[in-house]
Amino acid sequence: MFLLRTNRTFAKMFAAYGLAAFGDYLDLIAVSIIMGFVWKVDAMTMALLPLAFAIPGIALSQTAGILADRWNKRNLLIAADLIRAALTIALIFAPNVWTLLGLIALRSSARVFHFPAQQSMTRSVVPADQLLQAASLNGAVFQLSKAFGPLIGATVAAAFSPAVCMGVNAICYTISALLLLSVPLQRGSAGTRQPESMRTAWRDGWLIVLRTRLLLTSISFALIGLAGIQLVDAQLATLLREVTPERPELIGWLVSSIGAGGLVGVVWLRRFKRLSSYGWPLGGGVTLIGCMFAAAGCFQPDTPLWFILLSSFAGGVGTGFTSVGMNYIVQKETPADAVGRVSGIMESLSGVLFVGAPLAGGALVQLCGVSPAFLFVGLAIGIVGISGIVLQRRLWSLPSPVAKSDTVLGQAPDLPG
Repeated sequence: MFLLRTNRTFAKMFAAYGLAAFGDYLDLIAVSIIMGFVWKVDAMTMALLPLAFAIPGIALSQTAGILADRWNKRNLLIAADLIRAALTIALIFAPNVWTLLGLIALRSSARVFHFPAQQSMTRSVVPADQLLQAASLNGAVFQLSKAFGPLIGATVAAAFSPAVCMGVNAICYTISALLLLSVPLQRGSAGTRQPESMRTAWRDGWLIVLRTRLLLTSISFALIGLAGIQLVDAQLATLLREVTPERPELIGWLVSSIGAGGLVGVVWLRRFKRLSSYGWPLGGGVTLIGCMFAAAGCFQPDTPLWFILLSSFAGGVGTGFTSVGMNYIVQKETPADAVGRVSGIMESLSGVLFVGAPLAGGALVQLCGVSPAFLFVGLAIGIVGISGIVLQRRLWSLPSPVAKSDTVLGQAPDLPG
């Protein structure tokens, strides 16, 4: 917590980010309740809900990244929060499902502009030797929001109404904006002159990714891990229904175990000041994700509960490693005036996977069965992850040497005396 005590600007950003991240997941269940139980929409219309959340990221993330590098980042974050608050209030009064989906798409579009601005501003207000701590803190609050946001939202929606849940969400976004408003305006300034043409800025962002081996390799590994998760994640209920149909509660335990593992992975990385090699957090994280799915492919009706939960926990640790490691690498290895663009590129590629990978995973399950699909995907991802660890000196150039007083991942800490 040293960073939060000594850097007031980041502390305010962290609190605002926590509220905004919590809001992103708070009314997720409330919207599903309205569509599924109040309006009783058909399955095809229900399938449009995740698309309304994901497609704006594919379409707008790279533009948002360019603007995050050009505009005042603090003001961009405030505008995104206030727009989301207004659209969330509008959701309460949506008269039909099509209006609701349209408002969700618009709100998701505002969220797209939040992420690269957050990443870019973090780089500008946090010293280089504290970037890993900042990425770990943001990763921890994201994991907590992802785990508890839907749970609390569902509880509020059930105890009161979905409208109350949406109202609480709007308040979260508004408080986030007010916290950012107390940050000095100059802390969010662009700092350097940007190219005049949007097309030039977009091209330069891609050239930075394609010509920087550290970034290109790291993004590739992060996307491989994400692709594996999205390929079979949606089929988890299908797997458990086939293997242990009499234990439907297992899906909740698995999700909780993965979330707990993710939080532990994020917190563990906070022990270090820097990463001396990127193969361990990214290659290791992808390996753990692969092991989780390969183990799931071996589940049987008599598989011990401890094995199921332990493999899920290990996979969660892997997701924590890859998410925090990737955020740190983008902030550390990207030029300061291009963090927004590189973050936007990463988000747009992730959005494509969120839409396409579940469809490919469904086809794979139809082709070879659910357990073989989990086993195949897990082994393939695990092999890629192990290769990243073994070949890390070839795949990643090592960062510059660190001071002896630094504690780094991938290098043994100095011993006293």
